[in-house]
Amino acid sequence: MTGATSLLGRHVAQQLLARGDEVTCFQRHPSAVESAEVLGDIRDADQVTAVMKGHDAVIHLAALVAPQPRYDQAYAVNVTGTINVALAARSAGRMVYVSSPSVAFAHAPAVGVGALPPTYTGRDVYTRTKALAEIAALRSGVGATVVVRPHLVWGPGDTQLLGRVAERARAGRLVLPDGGRALVDTTYVSDAAASLVSALDRTGDDSTTWGQAYVVTGGEPRPLGELIRLFLAAMDINSSPRSWPAPLVKLLGGIVDRAWWGSEPPITSFAAQQLSMAHWFDQGETRRALRWAPSMGLEGGLAQLRSATRNGSATT
Repeated sequence: MTGATSLLGRHVAQQLLARGDEVTCFQRHPSAVESAEVLGDIRDADQVTAVMKGHDAVIHLAALVAPQPRYDQAYAVNVTGTINVALAARSAGRMVYVSSPSVAFAHAPAVGVGALPPTYTGRDVYTRTKALAEIAALRSGVGATVVVRPHLVWGPGDTQLLGRVAERARAGRLVLPDGGRALVDTTYVSDAAASLVSALDRTGDDSTTWGQAYVVTGGEPRPLGELIRLFLAAMDINSSPRSWPAPLVKLLGGIVDRAWWGSEPPITSFAAQQLSMAHWFDQGETRRALRWAPSMGLEGGLAQLRSATRNGSATT
């Protein structure tokens, strides 16, 4: 598998190891996962081909995740890297590609929908390159390919969603459009990892899932503002997000898109739209096809986050 240094990647590797699978993790930096590990770069086709030898499947999680990356860098990792992994996986014949629900974002709310086609062509570089990468994965010639799109994965040790929420809340800079009233679904990390393990099994025993994409969530949509307050309380952060009108947040995002030169913008137009709109997805087909359902859920995940906060490991 690739990308075991991420929160989700570590959980996937640990679940595979726990059930007795032989796992090799391939990424640029050590992952601290107790498995075979090869350090390398998915942008190097020869390295990817070499590490794939002797394996019968791959879960590809590695990606360049950044608020405002350069397009050439994101394309090299997310698209070219995925093509390299997919071509090397032809010898194994089985692949799970980890995508994002945002690849189908059409500047409109997602209300009870499934996995729509990856048609995003907007300004957000990460989403645009992930959409291209998903298309490339499905066209690569690896017959038994399943695409999984986990939505808003979170859990203890999360430096992306929870890390940014915590940082901005402590600094008094956490702002939500219209108070965060948009209905949003999330996925606790161990549940997301279990869905990828189930998808891996489906590449071996259910051809009806091959070539298909599935959005994975916890299936418990809540208003974004409520979710943020629950996260902050679980992390013992005594702060409340401020509410700004959604049109103002979108306007500021557009200004930042044109004028910001740093690597961590305070807001982008894409993020402003995402935060202002409902994003929850029908899970019936996902659970039937993957033979998976969340076991931890929102309340269980919050309990784990509270426990990690007490132990000093809520975020890293």
